[in-house]
Amino acid sequence: MITNRGVKVYPEGLSDTFCTDHWRCRFMMKQPTNRSTIPHLMIALQNAGFEIIKTENLYTFDGEAGYSMGQGE
Repeated sequence: MITNRGVKVYPEGLSDTFCTDHWRCRFMMKQPTNRSTIPHLMIALQNAGFEIIKTENLYTFDGEAGYSMGQGE
């Protein structure tokens, strides 16, 4: 999912959403992964020309999300 200023723009975002130059991407793995997957993804994004300014790992506790949901999740 990609958001801009907290508003979902992909997938199924509204075309008339006013976007600024600040985007957030949330990557959710379908299968359990190890921690080395995250740096590899970041390197691929940087090599594609994207600047990463912040990362947060998303955790669950007893099956409950330990993070806030994005709009439309």
